[in-house]
Amino acid sequence: MRIRQITLCAAALVVGATTTLPAHAASVPAATATTTRFQEIDLVADVAGRAARTDQKLVNPWGIAVGPRVWVSDADAGVATVYSGGGTAGPVVKEPLTVAVPGGPTGQVFNSGPHFVVHGPKGSGPAAFVFATESGTIQGWNLKADPAHAVVAAKVRRASFKGLALLQARGGPFLLAADFFHGRIVVFDGRFHRVSLPHAFRDPSLPRGYAPFNVAVVGGTVYVTYARQNAHHDEEVAGPGKGFVSRFTASGAFRGRLAARGPLNAPWAVTAAPASFGTFAGALLVGNFGDGTINAFTRNGRFLGPLRTPEGKPIRIDGLWGLAPGTAANGGANALWFAAGTDDEKHGLLGLIRPTPRKPGTGGDDGGHITYPPPRY
Repeated sequence: MRIRQITLCAAALVVGATTTLPAHAASVPAATATTTRFQEIDLVADVAGRAARTDQKLVNPWGIAVGPRVWVSDADAGVATVYSGGGTAGPVVKEPLTVAVPGGPTGQVFNSGPHFVVHGPKGSGPAAFVFATESGTIQGWNLKADPAHAVVAAKVRRASFKGLALLQARGGPFLLAADFFHGRIVVFDGRFHRVSLPHAFRDPSLPRGYAPFNVAVVGGTVYVTYARQNAHHDEEVAGPGKGFVSRFTASGAFRGRLAARGPLNAPWAVTAAPASFGTFAGALLVGNFGDGTINAFTRNGRFLGPLRTPEGKPIRIDGLWGLAPGTAANGGANALWFAAGTDDEKHGLLGLIRPTPRKPGTGGDDGGHITYPPPRY
């Protein structure tokens, strides 16, 4: 098991300033005396010796859905692999279940409700997990419908879905799929029927050549990440400052940018930091696929800085895709799951980021119990 120490540094507050730096400013907030340190724990990899456990099906993992178990979309293996543990339940265990999801699964969501019913050769039932694929399909898995395969529930011609989110709204649950090829968010209702919303979830000032790379729902707000398209509109073009993250209401109304350019580099993951994530409890974390960094923002878009090593350098997780808060049983309530397509997406890595106690004499160390000052935003 490989463990690396990393530090997420708090942003300094400047009192009496007459101007405020926008979220896209290139300057990075300086570290203060109060910092939160973290461990990166590599749990599973497809290459033996790379992590604590080996799973050859974990090839280019993207989305993570945490329910009773942890499900991971392995895009280049065409499957979803399942894990448990890492928290109060003990060490991480590879579950025997592997579900075929053809077409390159990317984003996925956990569904605990009665909607999104799929029909398979063995029966029907609500999909416990729903997947989006790069081949433009939406697929659902139900144990009774087909225990070994996800069932295709919807298909959009020539679409390339890079991400998926579950939105709970007044009209019921909806799926939001990021169609990178066509540069749009495609909406499906609880029966997998497409909903026509031609003007919803569109950033009116988005530069030409950028398209939705992923979509996430955090605290009722919809966040869409944008990456630059290549000439064929099927792959992202990474690079410093190449990215945007925009905010929308549940009905799709644009509510401004969370971040633009600056620290972004083909951003994909958006999630809330766990409540016990030190000084950044509840902050929005944005993971860059382009350079593997994780940047923190307040809900109104103030840039708090990247996760850093003790030496002050931003950490980089090669091929970073998914980020998801853990639970008491799976990963721990103070942990953040991550998935990465390492070595140019040829391989895969699944792991955790956790806060660590401060060294004796620096405060906050009381025999293993970690205490932190309250968030400053």
